Order: sequence, then C-alpha cells, then structure tokens
Amino acid sequence: MPRRARGNPLRVQQRQIRFVLHRPKRSENIGAAARALANTGAGELWLVAPRAWDEETAAKVATRGARQVLDRMRVVPTLDDALAGCIDVVMTSGREVRGALDPPQAAQRLIEVPGPAALVFGDEQNGLDNLTLRRSSAAATIPTVEKSSLNLAQAVLLFAWEVQQAAGAAPLPPAPRRPLADERHLAILRERSLLALRRAGLTQRNHPDRVVDDLIRVLQRAHATAREVRLLLALIRNLGGWP
Repeated sequence: MPRRARGNPLRVQQRQIRFVLHRPKRSENIGAAARALANTGAGELWLVAPRAWDEETAAKVATRGARQVLDRMRVVPTLDDALAGCIDVVMTSGREVRGALDPPQAAQRLIEVPGPAALVFGDEQNGLDNLTLRRSSAAATIPTVEKSSLNLAQAVLLFAWEVQQAAGAAPLPPAPRRPLADERHLAILRERSLLALRRAGLTQRNHPDRVVDDLIRVLQRAHATAREVRLLLALIRNLGGWP
C-alpha cells in the first residue's frame, strides 16, 4: 500500500519546479531524465552547459512519450540563468552533507514553495562542488547502504517520484501577497554584503563568505520578499557610503 496518494502531474507542474542538470556529460542520462519527468510530471528539465549533447541519442532513451519534455527543455550557459526567478533552490550531493534533506523531505519542501523552485544535480563524475552547494537554500542526499552515489538519471527519477507522491494530497501554496526575493536579488545582496564586510576590515581569515552565506540562508528560509532585500541593500549602501 503506498504511503502517499498518487500525484496529479498537472498539479505538480503548476508548482514550476525545475530539474536542473549542471554540466551533464552523457546524452543518455539527459534522455533518461526526460523520461523520468514525463512519467511523473514532476517538473521541467533544464540543462546548464551540457558537455555533450546529442539530440538523437537522448531521444532514443527518452522514448516517444518523453519527447515533449525534451522539446520544452531549456538549455542555458550558466547556473545563474537556470536559477533566475527561483525563490528556493535545493542542490543534491552524493557526499555526506550536514543537515541534508532526504528525498521525501526535499520533495515536500519543493511543493510548498509559493513560486518557482529548482532542484539541481551535478555532473555524473564529480557532482556539485562545495562552492556551488553553498549557494543553495538546502542540500539533499539519497541515503544508500553502500557509500556510493547513484547514476544521474536514477537520482532524477527518485526525486521526481517523491515530488509526484508529495503533490498528490497537498494543495497548491497560496500566492504571496508581495513578490518574493529570487536568486537574482540574493546574488546582488551576496555580492554587496561581501564588499561591505571587506571594506569594514573583515579579513579572509574570518571567512566573510561564510558569514554572508549564513545570512542568505536565513533570508531563504524566511522567504524574504523582494522589497525586504531591497531594504537590506539600501542599508548596506548607506553604511558603506557608496552610491
């Protein structure tokens, strides 16, 4: 007996979840990921700077039923482009990450976001590096018996299935009264905050980048509005004395 009701693919897609493959190396995995999303309706497929992209190879693995996912797929040059407009970002890792979500927890988080959200997967060999992982609102891992990472397409399928299941009984989140801050707003805040801390004399030994990352995560958890981030930017600008 399933532990959650079967999800409605249309309702899941209304949540605007992006499954982002960061620099994937194999077209076969792209096709298999498209097939996973076609079967679950869990979200849209985005590629960031694929190192090898052969449409025919991907289509063969995807099969006819998943062709529409490939047709709608977005290919962008940078991760910033893939995350533009997202108000929540979960990044996956095959390594142990303190406080990481498991797939059901990640899925529940994603369907509760009142706007676009992204689930990011690293490449087949190295995954996501630590610097990239620090940009996320949360990290997610797949617990395994042996210390071994899963195939990229397998990981996409597992998370997509969990999103489908979690969406089955969950109402769509209400639209926010004011626009929420997205990755573009937070990237600007991250840059200006780092500059302000360095101008204040906080040296590299004090890890100003980690201080800023902690601040950004607080805002992400609170679903800060765009207006609130603009107020913080204005405060930093006035304290720093630059235009």
